[in-house]
Amino acid sequence: MTGVLTRPAPESGRAARPIPLRGAAELPLPVALLVSAASGLVLSFAFPGASIWVLAFPGVGGALLALRGRGFWSGTLTGFVFGVVFWFSLVDWVTLFLGPVPLLALGTLEACFVGLGGGLLALVYRSVGRLWPNPVGRLALTPLLVAATWTTREVVAGTWPYGGFDWSAVSLSQSTSPFAYLSAWFGTTGLSFVLVWLTALGVALVTEPRGLGVQRAQSTLSRLLAATVACGAVLAIPLFPLTVTGSMRIAAVQPNTHAGYFDPKYSPAGNLRQTVLATEPVVGTGADLVVWPEGAAMYDPIHDVGTQQQLQIVAQAVGAPLLTGAITQRGGKTYNSSLLWTSGAGITALYDKVRPVPFGEYVPDRAFWTPFAPDLLKLIGRDYTPGTRSSIVDVGRVRVGVNICFDVVDDGLILGSVADGAEVLVAQTNNADFGHTDENEQQLAIARLRAIETGRSLMSDSTVASTTAIGPDGRTLAAARPFTAQALVVDLPLAKGITPAVSFGVPLGATIAILGGILPLLLTLLARRRRS
Repeated sequence: MTGVLTRPAPESGRAARPIPLRGAAELPLPVALLVSAASGLVLSFAFPGASIWVLAFPGVGGALLALRGRGFWSGTLTGFVFGVVFWFSLVDWVTLFLGPVPLLALGTLEACFVGLGGGLLALVYRSVGRLWPNPVGRLALTPLLVAATWTTREVVAGTWPYGGFDWSAVSLSQSTSPFAYLSAWFGTTGLSFVLVWLTALGVALVTEPRGLGVQRAQSTLSRLLAATVACGAVLAIPLFPLTVTGSMRIAAVQPNTHAGYFDPKYSPAGNLRQTVLATEPVVGTGADLVVWPEGAAMYDPIHDVGTQQQLQIVAQAVGAPLLTGAITQRGGKTYNSSLLWTSGAGITALYDKVRPVPFGEYVPDRAFWTPFAPDLLKLIGRDYTPGTRSSIVDVGRVRVGVNICFDVVDDGLILGSVADGAEVLVAQTNNADFGHTDENEQQLAIARLRAIETGRSLMSDSTVASTTAIGPDGRTLAAARPFTAQALVVDLPLAKGITPAVSFGVPLGATIAILGGILPLLLTLLARRRRS
């Protein structure tokens, strides 16, 4: 809450300036930093592996409470502390093979984004409190602007630099929550906005001034009622209707190979043999499509005759096209590819990963960054080139949308494939470098949310773990046991029709990001002009 205290008019007769009081809910900086750090840890527990989705609300709420009443730089520091604890807890799996340097680099960079977002959020709280120091400003405008600003920070971090890393959006913690289905209406960016808005509204209701005695009790009840009504109104939004047009029998092979790039037992030839053996149970099942994971055919099937023979043997034995991950080279460039091999015809479709992972699959501005970590960056011996081909692969009369690994994090890619006509989605990945960590479950959670968002069934196929068939409503239809060689054969529902998220998700996210970036600065200028 922001009150106004007026100095007595000076003897000169000049009008006195209103002095904004510190909000009653503002915390001293040391306490705010502790609350912020604890909130970052709590929010990380909302994501897999703890998977306690409800903790997203106290995690975000604690961060907002620590920011109320702060200035920009104090808010930036508070947000940075939150970001450090949150990110270092969420993605500690990057240290498994590469040690602490990638975590320090990635975690610190993302924490800087969170810090700047915290500074902007502090400006929102302070500016709205000065411009509209009444319940409308505190309970109506502030939560909306806070949600827009928080979401802006997520969008910016997910797109910049080098394409960003949108792994931590609040919405991505909700793949199994009652709020997950809202992603079909609003997209994952819009879902983040809704979740943060509900949380910011809760914080505003808790910190709103109360009366005494009976009035205080009535105020508490009215707040609880308001929070319940807001949450109920959101959850009352109906499920988006899906139009199922048939099914497609897809076999996904999890070979449990030593496919990690840094695994000392890594052997492309051995991995291919093991993948072929793991495919044997698919023979005679009537599969319409067989899927192998990312990088299953490491020897380029475009040029390597031995690999071509292996793919032909499998496709002929199964009696269905084979979609395999492969490393391909064309025109002196290397691509992380997914190719469709059809018996008797060879390669009939090819998709190249559009967004190779920076500092994982290529080193951007290698000459500049190498001196900072030469021993580490030289391990990335090849730089994948971003693809430009369509992700749609036609298998018979079915249009299949192909995604490779972290493609599922990119709004434009996954929504674009459905907008282009995909009736079912396939996500090929190689989680082997992350072992028994939370990474594979976190990626699977994102894939599940994408299925709901697009209204499409999704087959997630991994080398080692998280191979799962997901229905268009997000339900698990079948799942392979982690770190076992296994083949899933599942009839996946085919769907047509476009969800609102596919139609408007990307423009909605861009609009929220623009408003969330501009409005805090504009409000700050207006508040300063009013004070002058």
